[in-house]
Amino acid sequence: MSEHAIYQAEQEYNKFLVLVNAKEYITKDEYNFIIAYDPTEETNFSYIGDYSKYGDYLNLNVYSEHEHHEAILQMEIGA
Repeated sequence: MSEHAIYQAEQEYNKFLVLVNAKEYITKDEYNFIIAYDPTEETNFSYIGDYSKYGDYLNLNVYSEHEHHEAILQMEIGA
């Protein structure tokens, strides 16, 4: 395997990790990339379509209802 091919594989893997472990909302293209890279990830995303301005899919591994409500509470009390 050439150095360029190894570099490309590492870049794809890093992109995959960021999308799966860090992004709460992802686009359709990002979802397609994830599913092509690892089809078992399909159950970790929920299609939300036009319900969100942030993306088409909600990452269930990252989204936390508790954290969401805590953030809203902190905004309401001005903290």
